[in-house]
Amino acid sequence: MSKKEKKRKKTHNVIRPLDSSNLDGKYKIAFAYPATKNTNIPKKFQGIQIFQNKKEAQKALRERKELTKDLQRWRAEDMIGNKRLDGYQHYGDQSNLIQNKPEVQELKRRKIELAKELFKEGHKKSEILRMVIEKLKLKRNPESRSWPRWLTDIK
Repeated sequence: MSKKEKKRKKTHNVIRPLDSSNLDGKYKIAFAYPATKNTNIPKKFQGIQIFQNKKEAQKALRERKELTKDLQRWRAEDMIGNKRLDGYQHYGDQSNLIQNKPEVQELKRRKIELAKELFKEGHKKSEILRMVIEKLKLKRNPESRSWPRWLTDIK
């Protein structure tokens, strides 16, 4: 078996004996640490936890899995009606995207038409960008080195 085919041994949320030679002794579970200190996960479900017998360990593991389901449900409920990202995409609703607003689409159409006309007249794309910015009074630096996609695509 190659290295790519080998799977990593699961280390989190698995009940293991503390001493591999003594299967009747104490048990441990390695819970993951949350990425932040501001968490709803209790300390008893963080890091390595030791249990006196296997039943206690199994109970703790069941509780942790239930907590995970509850946390996911709570997180989803908290996101319902989230207005913090106004103007940006909410749950795949394309109508909330700024670039899909009619006035933005109209401006983009005008920029492209003007750029095509100037390109047919023989102007270079760097000149076209400056001219479009000036004629349409855009809030963009005319000396900008970054090219908008609409200008790149003009042929």
